[in-house]
This record gives sequence, C-alpha cells and structure tokens, in this order.
Amino acid sequence: MPVARMLKATILVPAERRDELVQRLYELGAVHVVNLPSAMEGELEELAVPCRSEVRELKLAISRCDFLIELLERFEERKGGLLGGLLQGRTHLTYEEFLRVEKEVDLEALYRELEDLDIQLRHVESRIAEIGRSVEELRLWEELRFPLGELRELRWVEVRLAVLGAGHYPAWEREMEEACPYSWWEELRRDGERLFMVVAVHREDLDFFRELAQRYELEEVHFPGVDSTPEEEAARLRKRLEEEATARERLVEGIREKLPLKPKLLALNDYLRNLLLKEEVQENFLRTDRVVALEGWVEESRGEEVLLALEELGDTLDVTLEPPGEEDLPPTLLVNRGGIKPAESLINLFGLPNPGETDPTPFVAPFFVLFFGMCIGDVGYGALIALGSWLALRKLDLSEAVRRFFRLMLYCGIASMVVGVFTRGWFGIEGEALPAVLKFPGTLDVLLNPIPMMLICAALGLIHISIGVAIEMYDNMRHNSVWMGFCEQGTTLLMWLGLAVMALGAGVKVKPVQTAGTWALAAGAAGVVFLSNISSKSILGKFFGGLYNLYGLFGATIGDVASYLRLYALGMATVAIGSVINRMAGMIFAIPVLGVVLMVAILAGGHIFNLLINLLGAFVHPLRLQYVEFFGKFYEDGGEPFRPFGLRTEKVVIDDLQGGKA
Repeated sequence: MPVARMLKATILVPAERRDELVQRLYELGAVHVVNLPSAMEGELEELAVPCRSEVRELKLAISRCDFLIELLERFEERKGGLLGGLLQGRTHLTYEEFLRVEKEVDLEALYRELEDLDIQLRHVESRIAEIGRSVEELRLWEELRFPLGELRELRWVEVRLAVLGAGHYPAWEREMEEACPYSWWEELRRDGERLFMVVAVHREDLDFFRELAQRYELEEVHFPGVDSTPEEEAARLRKRLEEEATARERLVEGIREKLPLKPKLLALNDYLRNLLLKEEVQENFLRTDRVVALEGWVEESRGEEVLLALEELGDTLDVTLEPPGEEDLPPTLLVNRGGIKPAESLINLFGLPNPGETDPTPFVAPFFVLFFGMCIGDVGYGALIALGSWLALRKLDLSEAVRRFFRLMLYCGIASMVVGVFTRGWFGIEGEALPAVLKFPGTLDVLLNPIPMMLICAALGLIHISIGVAIEMYDNMRHNSVWMGFCEQGTTLLMWLGLAVMALGAGVKVKPVQTAGTWALAAGAAGVVFLSNISSKSILGKFFGGLYNLYGLFGATIGDVASYLRLYALGMATVAIGSVINRMAGMIFAIPVLGVVLMVAILAGGHIFNLLINLLGAFVHPLRLQYVEFFGKFYEDGGEPFRPFGLRTEKVVIDDLQGGKA
C-alpha cells in the first residue's frame, strides 16, 4: 500500500520513569506523538494535567549558536547562487561524535569572544560609513581654497556655502545684485542640476538673503568643527578612513580565525535542537501524581519492534497498539518505492492525502514526467537536463529531499529526449534540415504539422482526467457502495469510453467499432441523466439534476481537455525559439574572421537561455495539470504528515545511523 497502515499507540508509565521513556522513544524514532492535552481538553481536567518543561536555557543556547553560525557565514568565502548553495558540503559525523560535540565546544566563551568582535566591528563599520559620507560631502567643495575657520571669523560679512538649483540661479542672481550690492558670490562647480557656490553676505543684508534662500529653495551647507580647507579636511578623513579599514580587516580576520569551528557549531546547533525536542515533546503528555500517559501513531510494519523495545523498560510500562477506530485520523506516510518515490515531493507541495484517500503518487509520477518531456520536447535539451541531474546526484552532497528532486529531473530529462526523438527536436534544428535517419515514419513535425500533436495532447488529457474519475469511483465504492460508485462516476467513464471508441472507429473507418462506440456513448449519457443524481428523493430531481450534470460534464470536460493543449504550445515554443537562435547564428557566421566565434557564442548562450526559460514552464504547467485538472476530480488532501519523534538534523549527517541523514 502506498499509504502506510498505522497503529494507535497508548502508553502509560510511572511518573519517575518519564525520562527513560522519552529517551527510548527518541532512540526508536518510530512514534508520532499526539498532543494528548489538546485532544482530551475538558475531559480529564480534574484527574490529569499537561507536562511542563523548562526550556529557557536551551532556547538561549540555540539562539547564541544561531548567532555564531550567522556571523561566521557572513565572512565565509563561498560561491554565490543556487549552485554555490548546493556545493556547500554538509557536516558528516558518527553518532558518538555527535553526542560529544557539546563537550568539545565552549559555547559560552566563544559567544562572548565573537560577540565582542562583532560589536567592535559594527562600531568600526558605522564610523567608516560616517567618514565616507563626510568625504563625499567635502569632495563637492574641494574647489574652495580658503580655510573654513578663517571664513567664519570675518567681521563685516558672513560666508555661506550654498547649493542652488541651476534653473533658479539667473533669477536669484538678479535679485541679489539689486538688493545686496555689498554681497559677493562665486560658482565653484555644477553637479547635474545642482550648482555649488560660496556666498559672502554683508551682515546688513542677512534678512533679505534668508528670504531669497527660502523662496528659491537654496540649501546651506555647514561643516561644524572644520577649520582647514575642504581639500585638506577630506585628505585627513581619507587617511582616517584607511586606518578604520585596517582596524575592520583586523577584526574580520579575528572572526575568520574561528571559521574552522563552524562544522562543530552546526553539529552543536542540531544537538541542542534535539535536546529541545526531547523537552518539548513532553508537553504532549498527560500526567497525574503517579502516572504519565501519551498517545501516538506507529507504522504497522514497526509495531512489533516498538513493543519489544518498550517492554525492555519493565513491567511497570503499559503499551497498547491497536488499529485506528472510525473516529481516529491517523497521520499520513507515503511509502512508494523505486522510480515513483521522487514524485512524492510533488504531492507534499500540494498536501498529503487524508487517511481515507488513495495515494495519487503512482499516477502523478508518469504523467508529470511525460508532460514535462512534451513541454521541452528536444533531445539536446533533455540530454543536458539528464546529464546535469546525474552529475548532481553523483558529485554533490545533497539532502534526501534534494536528491529526490534531481532524480525526478533525471527522469524528466530522459522523457524530453524520448519525446524529442518522435517530434524531431534536436537543438531546434528545422525538420527539413535533419538527416533522413532522424525522420523515420511515425515522427511528427510540430511546427509544420501541428494537428497530430494537438490531438495527442487532447487524448492524453482525456485519459488523465478519466483516471482521476476512476480513482474517485474506487474510493466511492470503498466507502459507500459499488452501486453508488457506478452511478456517480462509472456512467461518466462509460460515456468517455464510448466517445473514444467512436472517434477511433471513425478514424480507422471501421463501421462496427464506430457503432459500438456510439451505443456506449449513448448508454453513458443516459446513465449520467438517470443515475448520476440518484441520491435525490424525487424522480424529477433525479432526471433534471442528471440532465444538468450531463450539461456541466460536457462543458467542464471541454475546458479541462483544452488545458492540455498547452503542452503542445510549450513544446512548440521550445522548438521555435531554438530554430530562431540557429538562424541568427547562421547569419552571423557570414561575418569574416569573427563569424565563427560569434556563432558559437550565440548558439551556446541562446540555447542555454532557451532551456532555462522553458524549464520553468515545463515544471509549472504539468504541475498545474496535476493540481487543477487531475486532483479536481477526486483529491481532497488534508492529511497530517507522519513525523515520528526521534533524531532530527538539518546541517549534520549521522553516517552510522540508518535514516540519520538530514
């Protein structure tokens, strides 16, 4: 079964042995613990209370560990982008090394040391930023050759440094000449639309100068405490800036000296989070003065293992494992194997099936891979996807989730190659230019003859949504009755089967096949009208409700099937853009000398660009077909993920424990 069967576990243990139970459950990693206080709220308030844990110190240690890791990563030399992130190896340890990591790292001392360096660094960076702003401001006034201190000591005039919009300058100058004949000003520089000038205003004219400044939005600039010329002050600040930069580099080097400790800190972070997990899981327990109770779920295949492991704690422990009742909602664990398992990530993106549903993964996997291949539809591009995914699986240290993604992309690349063989997709080379061996009977030219490919897309769409209806019929038969499943979904399938057989008979011109399809279509349509609304109490309700269902069925089916035509559109876009790139490269090739170089650059860059932009559509649209058209026929989701209490790591891989990989 793709969805694992679950057993409900009920455990009672003496209060003094609670820690032993927690440790044994943690080592087993097989029990999904239920929040019992929430589940039994109001029922046992007078008899039992939730367990409480003191985790403040643990959370403080984790926050300090997070700070140290983030600080070290700020100054770590690493390659950027997605590829750089993937190339960052994870920390590999044995379980014994993992347990010793808390003793090997003096977290308190390391935190104090690096926190002090970080505080000093932030102060230095703040001063560097402030000095940099001052240097930039002084740079705009370096043409002023007078010491600013002397200018402030003049007896009859006040010297102002001012910035004025260039558009306002003629009018401002005219009014200053008329009203302030004893004043003087000089333009120092222009920077875009801003005019920088020095103005010497007679003290008797200060009031009028301020009025003009307000009216023409003149901005006064001040350099308090600066007595030398702007050029001399800027030179002094640049020297200080070099000193601060040296101090910053010294502090950064002090932080980088601790980079070898990063793997230990990553391991310590995971170790502390596991300690926190052990404490927090106890908040899901109920306790009295003498007994602690907990409930959870265990995968049926591990039930015997759990019983034997817990029995080792002695007779004082009471463990019960039983199948779930009708009112129970066990968590969901998908247990697909082989080539289907990578597609579970697509189900997780949408939501897990609830316990009563059929796992759609075996149906999603082949159709997603096929649809992806149809959207790319090129042997060359498919080979690049498959090769890149294969190299990632072989060369990179990836988590299991990422490995599943690349394995899925490997299958999608192979599917793209297969589709490309039958649609004559070879790096966008036009079909007429391909050698005869690549144009064997049965291949299609999606650019010059699109109808066959569009019909294939429509047929695949009808098959796809029919499978969805068949799954809903199966679930209906399981949970309600065989008759209801046939009435509500079976009649629809019969009608679609008749339509397909009738179309096949018309296509191959075999009259008996066409006639059989027509009768099946009529029987299915009649079944929809008279049986699909069988739950209605009145005869008229059954008939008119069924008639409405038939109308809605035809309308919805046409819309759903039309969505699958986008597979052809995306595949055609890939081929068309590739063909344009090839033509551009062919035109450039005629240029003497540089032609070959430019042609290679256009071919390489153009085809990589084409592949990248079409990868997004090739992933998103097949996913949409699964989530909207396919899941819309039967899927409800809502399942709670099965998360057993046990060792969990994010950045650390425990090499000698099965399932210890993060």
